[in-house]
Amino acid sequence: MSTHLAPNMIIGACEWVALPELGIPRLRARVDTGAKSCSLHASDILPFERDGKSWVRFRVHLGYPEPVRDQDCECLLAGVRTVRSTSGESEQRYTIRTPIIIGHSRWSVDITLSNRERMRYRMLLGRTAMENHALVYPARTFLQGQPRLD
Repeated sequence: MSTHLAPNMIIGACEWVALPELGIPRLRARVDTGAKSCSLHASDILPFERDGKSWVRFRVHLGYPEPVRDQDCECLLAGVRTVRSTSGESEQRYTIRTPIIIGHSRWSVDITLSNRERMRYRMLLGRTAMENHALVYPARTFLQGQPRLD
């Protein structure tokens, strides 16, 4: 008998997401079942200590192709991960854990911070974040509509 939960929603190849604890009410994310982890475009990434714990400060650039707004963020550091890009190169990335909202659903995900300025989508939603939460219908986009922050 499987102990996995059944996913509670169907998402498209792209979805609107919210990262409320980072002050991001809406962001387009590319759904990528080939990527293990989530990635968020960030710059000015600076680790620091607060009350004996490791934190990271960074800036998120919202909008494409040109940023229309910048959001300064701080988050408890979940760790540093080695991530292999699609070109096969490995790099160390700071990782945070924060709630995500897609449609009416909210759960916590790990997100690596990286430079995605050349990418059309400022966030990549990897398969680990979707596990037990969503099934992907790749022929459609934005099936869940805007995130519900209430």
